[in-house]
Amino acid sequence: MGAGVRSATRAIPLLGQLGQYSARSLRADVVAALVISVTLLPQALGYGALAGLPPAAGLYTALGAATVFALLTRTRFVSVGPSSTLALLTFSVVHERAGSDVARATALAAVLSLLMGMWCLVGAALRLQGFSDFLSAPVMLGYQAGVAVEVIAGQLGPLLGVATHGTDPLGKMWQVCTHLEQVKPFTAAMGLGAVVALVLLKRCVSALPGGLVVCLTAITLSAAFGLARYGVAVVGPVSGGPPTLARLYTSLEDVWALLIPAAGMALVASVETVSAVRRTTGSGEHVSLDRESAALGASSIASGALGGFPPMASTSRSLSARGAGAHSQLFSLVAAGIVVFVLFTGGPIMALLPMAVLSAIVIVGAPKLVDVPGFVRLWRSYRVESVIALISMAGVLAFGVLVGLLVAVVLSVAQLLRRAARPHDAVLSVTGDDGQAHELAGRPSPHPDILIYRADAPLFFANAAWIRQRLLTSVAAGSPPPRCVILDFEAVFYMDATAADVLAQLTLDLRALGCRVALARVHEPVLGQLRANPYHDGATQRLPVFPSVREAFTAMREP
Repeated sequence: MGAGVRSATRAIPLLGQLGQYSARSLRADVVAALVISVTLLPQALGYGALAGLPPAAGLYTALGAATVFALLTRTRFVSVGPSSTLALLTFSVVHERAGSDVARATALAAVLSLLMGMWCLVGAALRLQGFSDFLSAPVMLGYQAGVAVEVIAGQLGPLLGVATHGTDPLGKMWQVCTHLEQVKPFTAAMGLGAVVALVLLKRCVSALPGGLVVCLTAITLSAAFGLARYGVAVVGPVSGGPPTLARLYTSLEDVWALLIPAAGMALVASVETVSAVRRTTGSGEHVSLDRESAALGASSIASGALGGFPPMASTSRSLSARGAGAHSQLFSLVAAGIVVFVLFTGGPIMALLPMAVLSAIVIVGAPKLVDVPGFVRLWRSYRVESVIALISMAGVLAFGVLVGLLVAVVLSVAQLLRRAARPHDAVLSVTGDDGQAHELAGRPSPHPDILIYRADAPLFFANAAWIRQRLLTSVAAGSPPPRCVILDFEAVFYMDATAADVLAQLTLDLRALGCRVALARVHEPVLGQLRANPYHDGATQRLPVFPSVREAFTAMREP
């Protein structure tokens, strides 16, 4: 019996979270679910519209993703559901193929969600979750800012009632700016009024759920004055009852075309999920990121099966759940139950909601993606990386979200390679009573006959030749040249074949200049490679090795 319980707990971690559950814990989870739902419901409708789908698709995404993730995750507070980033990506991908065919767009979005889920499961099975760390913080800072601008630009048309065409959000914004005579007064009044109300409620009465209050007020006005008769676009009929399995009538060609975009979306979703997990998990808790990737993948498959679009974790909602005192992932299941209740009973009510209000909710929420203080801090301390962040943002705006994501990945990898290929290096000196090695930083060496050199990086094909040239230049700068060279290998934890070849050649070069060569602080794996290095007749095999720079310096001072 005990083994069966443990097996069930491993398969469904929520069962373990409910151990020693109490009425107080249940109240805390219900309160957290209510806190999450009052923002999730209007956002889900808005993100469904942002994805170019029926607004209810956002609710289906919230329902499928929250339910499955709650059952499979080992975290207590992470909340998964619709997001503006993946909604915009869905729109960019789906409407290039579906055009104005809403039914086909819905089917393609569902397939996209299934494929993203499959990519996440593959990544979890191959333990590839760590690849999400290759998107550096500055690159993601710029990428998210670009997405925010794209979101706002794409929603100006629905906000003001100006018809736009195409899939490029900036192009749509240009169409709005050049066709202001087409603005519909009642639609613009509802949209701009909603923006003002949302901002004021957030600043003045932050305890109130602004999105829900504005939606209910807009529905009341729409019903009272029949705004649809005045040209105000409303959500329209929303089928009540539970969602049904999506009709995935797509071709193999469609599936093939969606594979790569789905992989990119899986990467973005993984980055946000990792962020949410790390910010809500206590220091004493251990959470497998690969397990969470699998849970995210399963939730994406569930979302697609219900007719939704790809979901991802929300750091803000997760922190809200933790702040509200959630005890377990039961809060996600309760929130999913609230979504089901709305789908059963809220169809006629949601049908009256003006689309301009949903655009207002999306627009007001988009600036959260722009971390202005983050840009300022980056600019003050890391100028090069701040430029990379701005290039990442420009890539999104110039080439679109998907190509912008590719630009972000390339920038991250290029940044990594640049640092590895041109690492920090230094010439050291052994001075003072402590006998420790210190960087000279351009000062003249107190012992010019012995040059101590350190490169702060592993040695591999991209930096080996550069390091060799730097060291030879330092040797040639001496007058007279040093008689001994000590290589501090403290930072060299890896060496590939190219580096072994170059190091052997460097040893011969230094001997030709009359320099004795010694090594200090060599890691055991690297030392094994040096002793077995076959290049240039085994030039490195018999180099003297010392446990510290001070001991190498003392030995080299002897004639």
